[in-house]
Amino acid sequence: MKSGHYSLSLLLIVFSLMSLSTAQATDKPVRVKPSKVSSAKSRFREKQFTDWLAFEAMNKLSESKRASGEQMIYYEYHEGKMAYRAIFSKAIQFNGWWRITISGEREMENQVNDYKSKGFEPLFVVLEGNFYSMLFVKPDQLDAARKLTAELGIEPPVLK
Repeated sequence: MKSGHYSLSLLLIVFSLMSLSTAQATDKPVRVKPSKVSSAKSRFREKQFTDWLAFEAMNKLSESKRASGEQMIYYEYHEGKMAYRAIFSKAIQFNGWWRITISGEREMENQVNDYKSKGFEPLFVVLEGNFYSMLFVKPDQLDAARKLTAELGIEPPVLK
């Protein structure tokens, strides 16, 4: 084998291995440390929340708000009331988003990994009582969305 062919073959093998290890690293399940929610900004948030609503009522409100140019950027779930309340903003319209409330740390991490595999990033993951509330957005809108949640005193989750 000529040395040029040998070098090229060796380079292809190295790049293939690098690509394989990179793909495996991104496919590795992440661990999640939930978002911190600032108590110092709780009064500011309280003024912006909707009333507590049942699941279906919150979905209808969210749809009507989106139709009028407002986007849900944060929400909470109250286990005792089995109800939700949310904060909406006219500053952004997501080009793809999901929200979910789930019980259990393992289930929450499974959801984060599942949505990441579908091309979404967690805007926040908040633990209240026994439930995790999460909102996922497309990566191209994550920075703009995080600026809005930072104003509310909500830090991003830490993914490890």
